[in-house]
Amino acid sequence: MSDSKPRFFTLCLGEPFRIFFPLATLLGLSGVSLWPLYFAGLHKFYPGAMHARLMIECFLAGFVIGFLGTALPRLLSAPPLRRGELRLLLALYLLTAGLHIGEQPRAGDCAFIVLLLTFGACMIRRIHERTELPPPGFVLVAFGLLSGLLGPMLWLCGLQGWVPGSVMLFGGMLLNQAFVLFLLLGIGTFLLPRFLRLRDVRTMAEERTASRSWKLRAAFSAGTGLLLLASYWLEASDPAARAAAWLRSVSAIVYLATMIPFQRQSWPVRTASLAAQLALLALVVGLIFPLFWPAQRVAGLHVVFLGGFSLITFTVATRVVLGHSGHEDLFETRLPSLQITTGLLLAGAALRAFGDFSPARAHWLTHASYLWMLAAAIWGFCILPKVRIPDPSGDLSCSARRKKSAS
Repeated sequence: MSDSKPRFFTLCLGEPFRIFFPLATLLGLSGVSLWPLYFAGLHKFYPGAMHARLMIECFLAGFVIGFLGTALPRLLSAPPLRRGELRLLLALYLLTAGLHIGEQPRAGDCAFIVLLLTFGACMIRRIHERTELPPPGFVLVAFGLLSGLLGPMLWLCGLQGWVPGSVMLFGGMLLNQAFVLFLLLGIGTFLLPRFLRLRDVRTMAEERTASRSWKLRAAFSAGTGLLLLASYWLEASDPAARAAAWLRSVSAIVYLATMIPFQRQSWPVRTASLAAQLALLALVVGLIFPLFWPAQRVAGLHVVFLGGFSLITFTVATRVVLGHSGHEDLFETRLPSLQITTGLLLAGAALRAFGDFSPARAHWLTHASYLWMLAAAIWGFCILPKVRIPDPSGDLSCSARRKKSAS
């Protein structure tokens, strides 16, 4: 019987989240732990740059690669990753993390650029071999990957003095903010209707040809992406101007309200649905934060990161792990681990924001870090062991699931 059970690496070919989610969680814990270690005097260097890179290029990027590497081939009914492709992605991912931990940020950024280029090439190959269309909101996923690629390039060029300071700052915003925001909006408009169990709403996740409705939604997504890019350019050109924050927050709010009909969600609201909506609320609060406290932009960004990006990441990852290990029914239960994770992350976001208003900043940042690490540890302990359990489903394409649901 043991011969019939797939080897773990074989499982990871079609479902790379199984290896990237645990690695990303560990690297996230490493990145957040830098602050308590620094304030305790155990780290002599200021960890701001390393913390940012570990959280963006390692923690969040690891979940992005794990999710898209699993979901996109299935949505397109395309082949999974090959062994060589997965080994190369893993090697580049670990190289990126190792270089940043080794205090080599420029080399780490270069490795991350190669990682995204490699991942993009793998996904483009699947797009060419597709038999179905991706969801229209995935236009913003392309915006996100391009932002993650272009951002560090512009930043490195700025360090060399090849581009003006405003362009360098724009690159930093593309990497540290736009990269994940685009991905959250693009993936969120695909997944959240499923989380909310919307009534009488037809999704367009599994179309073979581009219908008029698909094209309109894709065009709307592209327009939103251009507006968000414009907001980052405005802020890079004039950091004191509030127009950038207005444009960014209004664009994101209108996009979410238009693409996700929250009023049609089914009741009662489950834990995962509530967590996802609280994450979006934290995202909106963080985006409008500079409109009320323009001098505390960093505090607002951490509301976005802790309450928005981190919470939606763990919520989506919970759905992915449970759905691909034969425990999909648990997603409709109370999920105490996700409840605790949600509470800790939102509390951590509040403490982190408050810390920038307090003279005892180090105290509040340290406690916010502890709350984030505790949330990640509880989530990982309860959810991640299931990555070793094979998916009981045989054919994993969208078309196969459609036939199964119709029978």
